[in-house]
Amino acid sequence: MNLSSVHVRELAAWGLDVYEYRPYSFDLRNGPLPGRNPTRRPPLQQSNVLLGKDSPVLRDAFLAQAERPDLLDEMKGLTWSLGVVDLRPLVAFQRRLFFSSMYLPPIPATKDWPSLLALTFAPAQPPKYDISHDHASQVLLLRSNNPNLHVRIAGDVNSPLRIHAGSPFFEVACFRDRWFLRDGYHRAFAFLRAGIFEIPAVIVQAKTIEELGATKPWFFSEEVLFSADPPRVLDFLDDNLILEYDRPPLIKTLRITMDETFTSAVPRGEQS
Repeated sequence: MNLSSVHVRELAAWGLDVYEYRPYSFDLRNGPLPGRNPTRRPPLQQSNVLLGKDSPVLRDAFLAQAERPDLLDEMKGLTWSLGVVDLRPLVAFQRRLFFSSMYLPPIPATKDWPSLLALTFAPAQPPKYDISHDHASQVLLLRSNNPNLHVRIAGDVNSPLRIHAGSPFFEVACFRDRWFLRDGYHRAFAFLRAGIFEIPAVIVQAKTIEELGATKPWFFSEEVLFSADPPRVLDFLDDNLILEYDRPPLIKTLRITMDETFTSAVPRGEQS
């Protein structure tokens, strides 16, 4: 596991949450920090988020991507499509970006669609973790520095549980007539820093905040996200709107408990 320190870029102009790894020198307060005020910029305009399918190359590529089993599995139960979006107007519900030794790939040129698709519709990465088994408690421990590692229920009776490393797809979502970046924040940061704004993406029409994915307690609240001037993904690049600091590396642990019981297959009143 990678144990190097982690650099944090945190959107700070919309108030701070409780985060134990933020240095004490940054005071927790309900309002924006002094000198970090987003209100002097143009109002949010999202009418041009969707840019369509720009070329025959993209149309053919999207047809192929839409048949990927891992994409179909990731989007199960959602209303979705594929298209090109403009990153600049997207609202950010994540407060923080974390950078350790994570490698940000070289960014291709504008409208180099094959190269951009290789980044936004990347192949699924195999999960990496250390595993141990406590025989006394019958607990299986999985430890990883990947914060997206989680257990999923699979539709396979032979392997009902699956370890998942997170979505490899670049995703945006519309919820309550507002457009958000749903997944792919680090890639978005790299694209925006390189001046690349038109990006192929999965486009989700979310019906609930749960489908949007903005439900974690460390994300911005709905009140902030639907305010007149919400945080934008582009704001992660503005040094006047963020805090920067280092925190120690964190290890995520999944505990799977195995519990065997026996119950009667025949109701008590029917037993002979």
